[in-house]
Amino acid sequence: MDRNAFLGKILRVDLSSRKWRFEEIDSDLIRMYLGGIGLASKILYEETGPQTQPLSPENVVIVSAGMLNGTDAPTSYRSEVTTKSPLTGIVGSGNFGGLFGSKLRRAGFEAVVLTGKSKSPVYLAIDGSHIELKSAAHLWGKDTWETTDAIRKELGEDFSVMAIGQAGENLVKFACPVVDYFYAPGRSTAGCVMGSKNIKAIALRGTGKLPIARPEALREVSREIDDRIRDYPERGLRLEVGSTQKVAEVVRKGGMGGKNYQTGVLPESNEIWRPEEFKKYLVKGPGYCGNCLLSNYYGCSVGIDVNEGKFKGLRLQGTGFSHPLFNWGGKCAIESLPAMLKCKEMCNRYGMDQMGPIPFALELFERGMITKEDLDGDELKWGDVDAIINLISKIAHRQGIGDILAEGSARAAEMIGGEAPKYAFTIKGKELQSGADPRAAGMSVNLGHMVCSRGGDDLKTTHTIIAAGVADWAKKQGMSEQEYTEWLLGRLDMDEEVKKGIYGVPPSLEPSRRPPEGTALLVKWFEDMSFVRDSLGICLFAVNYWAAMGPAFSARLFNAALGLEISPEEMMKSGERIANLMKAYNTREGLTRLDDNLPQRFFSEPLDRGSAESPPLSKDKLEQLLDAYYELRGWNKATGRPTKEKLEELGLEGPAEELVRRGLID
Repeated sequence: MDRNAFLGKILRVDLSSRKWRFEEIDSDLIRMYLGGIGLASKILYEETGPQTQPLSPENVVIVSAGMLNGTDAPTSYRSEVTTKSPLTGIVGSGNFGGLFGSKLRRAGFEAVVLTGKSKSPVYLAIDGSHIELKSAAHLWGKDTWETTDAIRKELGEDFSVMAIGQAGENLVKFACPVVDYFYAPGRSTAGCVMGSKNIKAIALRGTGKLPIARPEALREVSREIDDRIRDYPERGLRLEVGSTQKVAEVVRKGGMGGKNYQTGVLPESNEIWRPEEFKKYLVKGPGYCGNCLLSNYYGCSVGIDVNEGKFKGLRLQGTGFSHPLFNWGGKCAIESLPAMLKCKEMCNRYGMDQMGPIPFALELFERGMITKEDLDGDELKWGDVDAIINLISKIAHRQGIGDILAEGSARAAEMIGGEAPKYAFTIKGKELQSGADPRAAGMSVNLGHMVCSRGGDDLKTTHTIIAAGVADWAKKQGMSEQEYTEWLLGRLDMDEEVKKGIYGVPPSLEPSRRPPEGTALLVKWFEDMSFVRDSLGICLFAVNYWAAMGPAFSARLFNAALGLEISPEEMMKSGERIANLMKAYNTREGLTRLDDNLPQRFFSEPLDRGSAESPPLSKDKLEQLLDAYYELRGWNKATGRPTKEKLEELGLEGPAEELVRRGLID
């Protein structure tokens, strides 16, 4: 590394002893794991294991900044929270945006690691190198927004605050912390672990300037990436309503996971049909993540300001993303956008993942498996926003049936018994995030969901894959399929041999023309790239939707900032190393090929799409894809576990030796 390259320390806080220490980071560690989720995966593997109960003092909560946070590299505002999940018992990790990671690095730290358990509620205050544990007794019982307000009043408005709400305090298994009101690492389940440790919040101020190893080189590559973002041809409605306009395309095709994946069709009374009408609710807010260009070009800065009606006074930032529509509008059949976003606000305030067990509970009530007596005399019907908001509150406070649902769909189904497990749509114990029904989503996306290391979604795998077919904007410009394919693949920052392996020769974006080996390569490449992305702290939208950067641009940014010379191939090898370490972690927890699966409904029931049906998924085809994926990964196809040879090839000799010693691999 160049002498002026910056590499911060790890701040380790033992809540039991109320002591902390600083730990140096070896630059070789950063070459191998990059930072962010990569650094966190190594800490998690080494410091927790099968003997670690997720809600015990021995579990860790790791808050790690992306290695490019604070450098002003394009879209570099993403950070990670990682723990052993109390919901699933495996890797729990969630990504979030905003300025927290930049302030953490400017305070001198790459990560904060929390261990132990405080005897009384506390919050951690970090002001540069000044560290203090302060009483949070007056904050216990407050929601995340109230907590943030109170801490900023005490410490200063320029502090970033990561706080838990009532859901974390009450050990809701899918509770998450919320950062600066609007940024939620929702799939992490770390809010529950923070609650078990009696830590209410981390408040952070970092004002130092990061020395850059090669500032002119960083400015040059940053300008190139910024130009690629500006020059991307897609514009129009996305700038005004964000990615919510894409949800309407899924609805029109009858591909929604409507009513807990019972139907692909939503009635035309649902406002999701008409994204252009969202403009009456939505406003252009400030930059969502610092000065990121995508705030305006992707629609991330879209907020909501409701001035009339039932939810008058509702104000949120970051409402241009599709998850509230898929989850509350689709799975729960809520019909108005303000009502959907009110549910999002409630989850943010209470500090819990939006992707919880409420659609599951709605279907159980419809089928008579939950009754009014179970709901204290209330009813629970599709689209009834008052009943749904009431249930959100009951879950956050573990009141009535909320105490059962707070365990998550998989455990709640076991507790309720009977046929309830049939209607719990989880992978590896985590609720399925996919908004589009898997029977309509495509096999590469389905494979991405199945193999995701944290379960339940594809945000760490295929969420950024290039969509099939010609984009609408390209059709409007009169581009043919061949012209669009050549343009897109010419722009894509991907090794040419990998492009040929995925898209063929001549190239095609049509998945039906792709052999299983091509689909497996696509999933592997984007999964490895997702770990690169989340280690550097760059935005997933820049990787696919704007196709602005991949391994070559990422390596140039990384090398310029830190003074290293890592090739694009080494960068992707780091992503592969992280993927294998997470696989080794889950293998050590007992997972096998059987856990890389989808819920049974998708294999046994067709999907009603209005004018047509999608047949059930083919189990045989997905098994073929899994075979191809495992083979490409160098894993054991029969068990789905990594091999000793592959782990050693990636420099993971320690995990390889441990898994052999435990009899989990040969």
